[in-house]
Amino acid sequence: MKAQCLTIFNPFDPLGSRVMQQVRRPLRVRRLAPPGSAPCIAILNGRPILRTEWRRRLRPSDQLVFCILPRGGGGGQGGSNPLRMLLSIALTIFAPQFGALLLGPELAGTAIFGSFTWGNAVGLGAMLVGQAAINALMPLPTPKQLPSASPTYSLGAQGNVARIEQAIPVQYGRMLAWPDFAAQPYAEYAGNEQFLYQLLCLGCGEFDIEQIRIEDTPISAFAEISYEVIPPHGQVTLFPTNVITSVEVSGQELVGRKTGTYTRSGTVITVTETAHGRAVGQAVQLEFTSGGAPTDVYAIASVPTADTFTVIAATGSGSGAVYVRSVVGGIDGFLASDAGTMAQRLAVDIIYPLGLYSTTGGGDLADAASQVIVQARKVDDNGLPIGAWVQVLQPVITDRTITPKAVSFSVAVPSGAGRYRVRAWRQDPKSTAANTGHQMSWAGLRSYLSETQDFGPVTLIAMRMRATNNLSAQASRRIGVLCTRKIPVWNGVSWSAPVASRSIAWAIADAARSTEYGAGLPNSRLDLAALLALDALWTARGDTFNGRFDSAASWWEAISKIALVGRARLFMQGGRLRVVRDGPQTLPVALYSMRNIKKGSFSIDYLLASEQTADALDVSYFDETKWSPRRVKAALAGSTLARPVKMELFGATNRAQVYREGLYHAAANKYRRRLVHFATEMEGFIPSIGDLIAVQHDMPGWGAHAEAVAWDAATRSLTLTQPMTFGAGSYYIGMRTATGGVSGPWLITAGASPEVVVLADMPDMTPYTGSDRERTHVVFGKAESWRTLAKVTGVKPRGLYEVGIEAVTEDPSVHTADVGVTAAPIKTSNLPGVVTIPVVGGLMARRIPGDNTRAVLAWRPAVGAESYQIEMASGIDPFDPTVTWTRTADTSAANHVITLLFAAQTLIRVRGVGLAAGPFMAAALGTLIPNMWNTDATPMWTADANPMWSS
Repeated sequence: MKAQCLTIFNPFDPLGSRVMQQVRRPLRVRRLAPPGSAPCIAILNGRPILRTEWRRRLRPSDQLVFCILPRGGGGGQGGSNPLRMLLSIALTIFAPQFGALLLGPELAGTAIFGSFTWGNAVGLGAMLVGQAAINALMPLPTPKQLPSASPTYSLGAQGNVARIEQAIPVQYGRMLAWPDFAAQPYAEYAGNEQFLYQLLCLGCGEFDIEQIRIEDTPISAFAEISYEVIPPHGQVTLFPTNVITSVEVSGQELVGRKTGTYTRSGTVITVTETAHGRAVGQAVQLEFTSGGAPTDVYAIASVPTADTFTVIAATGSGSGAVYVRSVVGGIDGFLASDAGTMAQRLAVDIIYPLGLYSTTGGGDLADAASQVIVQARKVDDNGLPIGAWVQVLQPVITDRTITPKAVSFSVAVPSGAGRYRVRAWRQDPKSTAANTGHQMSWAGLRSYLSETQDFGPVTLIAMRMRATNNLSAQASRRIGVLCTRKIPVWNGVSWSAPVASRSIAWAIADAARSTEYGAGLPNSRLDLAALLALDALWTARGDTFNGRFDSAASWWEAISKIALVGRARLFMQGGRLRVVRDGPQTLPVALYSMRNIKKGSFSIDYLLASEQTADALDVSYFDETKWSPRRVKAALAGSTLARPVKMELFGATNRAQVYREGLYHAAANKYRRRLVHFATEMEGFIPSIGDLIAVQHDMPGWGAHAEAVAWDAATRSLTLTQPMTFGAGSYYIGMRTATGGVSGPWLITAGASPEVVVLADMPDMTPYTGSDRERTHVVFGKAESWRTLAKVTGVKPRGLYEVGIEAVTEDPSVHTADVGVTAAPIKTSNLPGVVTIPVVGGLMARRIPGDNTRAVLAWRPAVGAESYQIEMASGIDPFDPTVTWTRTADTSAANHVITLLFAAQTLIRVRGVGLAAGPFMAAALGTLIPNMWNTDATPMWTADANPMWSS
């Protein structure tokens, strides 16, 4: 039965828009895909298949369905889904009728309350259930949060930032890291100097720090910087870390005290202050020096004139003098921390931008003083007060300096740990004299929260920087750390303490074992013996992994990137994490021939080269000398570098290692272009991914097969079930061992009969010829063609007793290309080569009796020729380039009757045409038929029937 392909162009009209076609040849699935850019799905034999499987060829009786999908309106980012919309419309129409269909018209029309019937209730339930089903089958898209740029690998993002809700970096090997902020940086003033405090997170685990630098300058060049490195689960002792800086306080001026008068009538106090410039709602602190009014902070209720304003107070009367002070923070005050936080201390920064000084009559500097009042009140998470205002600071600052002055004051919270609002005002009048510096500003407000004593399994760097001309604000956020990750190393018996390592093997093991950022696998689920052997190999080659995972990724994706640098692949087998490196192997672990390959399951995909096939690799990597992205081209000998393909090798930082891996991938692209698929029985479980197997099959001419039926050890004669054909050269056999492996190759010669072969040496096994189990399988061939070696790429069970194996044919040049050794692909097939240029030989002619104008032309059939071309010309030399040839005939036979166009001057040439046209074989008619024109039975120059030159 031929394969069939059904294409449905409209999923909403599957019957009216379908096209059925029979597939007469074994075409690939992708060749049958509908044209255009519309998305579609492919279903083969009832199973949806990914596009990676579209290279498969259809087999007889296969059923293939293509279905064009409708496009949404938002590209998958929250846009409309037409199918979802149609289902919702259908549900809306059908649900109200569902009650009557289910309950019947009488019961459905019975009222429950008011006009709401049982039918309405069932319809509503159907609507809710149906919509839930639609939401489950076609969930509404959720907006995706774009990952932040990598501070390690993105040059534009290199620096120290607070990457909120992003992955904590996990590093392996040696890297230049740009640590993230573990807490919000903050500044304080001490001794009229500003200090910046930064807590940086270097990453998970422990590190061997080689150098801390600002840009390219070692931190030791900055005397104004002190730091400490905090190991995992350690405590920061250099400064408090859990500090919140209020963004509302940003240099507001604390205006000096003003004087005025007031009158009090009932609840209204009217203050007279010349040209006050105040507005309704502004907070002022009123200190009544006479008249008995209550001193407090008030909100201005009205502004009757430019010189008066009113506030509301308790009922009373009277008048007198008053001090008026502007309150920064307003009547409610500034919030000092976020909701849900518990502040333990509060701190304010006061700045004198013009210095703090006065002058004597003689012009000498003199002391100047000022005072600030700071109040705090406890509030809840909604910012509403749960306590009274408490005066927490009232310092008097005195100095004699013309340089800007900054001071910080810290105080314990007045009403227990919690959230607070803070406000402040200046107590003294501001001097406006030209020879004084008396301006005061509120520069900062901070809350010191309850300390986190354990930051978890991460390494931190606490850094205290003093602001100087040597250190800019931008440079303070360009702190890089050159460091090597410390991880445990397996010695064959136990794990060591964490040590600085660039090992690929132990990076894989750490990523698998870690419970914080890995899979948390126990030792029993790791192939530690294989990792130990691979570590020795990688160390000898100089292969290392140096990478930093600072963006969110799946565990399997991350650990696969580590393995790729070592030319390795990971897979789970029997619950254990297996690691296999693609390296040279000589001994196959299993032999598969036509004796144990299921009939009809064998196929080969040939990846034929085309004009678009890459001939080189352009490998991107992160260079360990510049610590920036670099590229290196890797090409095999003879490549023109005309079509390089780009590839990224994450974790490789050494150019020599990257170049080696590039050559390996280029060689794999050149030499591994045959994919083998077949099914077998339980012996399919013998090989694992990456194992070398031997494959024999008649279809591609990979050797011959038989079974052993008799063995004579004395003569080393092996009798087979099939006759073997010998030719020129040496021939070999291979035998399947009892464990499924391969014994051989063994040099042989022909025996007494075609079924008997004689081994040159005694084999390392005794062929089994009995009947208690399978007899020994034997494969036979010449040189390398007695079997083909292949690397297993996939093992897939197909039920209890059948296993599918996928493999790629092997070539040793894949593993020697990185040292500059490559060769022509190995010939493993006994099939005759395809002759693309047929060559004609044995050209001859015979005259037709009684007709001197025609002749019969014949030649030996040319291998690979599908047709032949015959041309004639006039002349005496068939190799004269000046003659003009005329096409006279085309034929598929190796002979033809020709009409001579130029009598005795006729020149004839013939060539074969196959995949290409072959060379002409030319001759003059006189050389083909010397006596063509002698029609007399008696030659004219002799009467003797036997000429003198004739014997």
